Amino acid sequence: SDAWNSQLEVIPASQLYIGRSFKQQMELSKNNEVTKTHIISAGFGLISEVETKIPSYEATLIKINHGPSKKEWHLLPNGGINNINLGKNDLIVSFAPPQYHQVLLADPDFDKISSKLIVPSTSPLASKAKFVIKIHPRAKEVLGVASTDLNTAFLKVYLTEGQAGFEDLFMKGQALPRKPERRKITDEKLVNLVRELQDISTLKELVRHLRDNLLIEASAERISRARKIIR
Repeated sequence: SDAWNSQLEVIPASQLYIGRSFKQQMELSKNNEVTKTHIISAGFGLISEVETKIPSYEATLIKINHGPSKKEWHLLPNGGINNINLGKNDLIVSFAPPQYHQVLLADPDFDKISSKLIVPSTSPLASKAKFVIKIHPRAKEVLGVASTDLNTAFLKVYLTEGQAGFEDLFMKGQALPRKPERRKITDEKLVNLVRELQDISTLKELVRHLRDNLLIEASAERISRARKIIR
């Protein structure tokens, strides 16, 4: 707290975080007249006013040993869940990453919000929340987004379509054709296979060929690393 409060250079929290997902989610919330945004900060605690001025910091809940432990988070300078002032009909909606939900679960004031909490079924809070939104395992395919954009897409669905939007999303997931069964291969075999396919010019085309035509189970990151090895 002393280190935090001694910083002279501060900036509104809404401007400090520049990640694409954060900015998109802030915009979605700002454009919805019935929402009030709170920020789960790994350096400060729960920020209940997004224009609160805070210093730049290096802490995250996603990497181990790069921020507070789950049990310590609520002890940060600004505190935790105790910063939320709930009205009688208020609800709390969160599609934050699982590590951020885990610190809420460890907060001693968690019971204050559990009966008003809406989270996806994939969240660590699902067993404790009052309202759980059922998420189809193939929701990414239906929404056409990458993993990093999934929570943003969920927030957009909730704020624009509510629970009905998720029911529609689940039905579309059920209607998808069965996934092809792909075979696993070692990194060495993947490198050799990529070497044989050097006539494929772009990484995107190579990924699609390996995964869709040859039915190889390999992430774009693995395929990219294999490609760099032979160049």
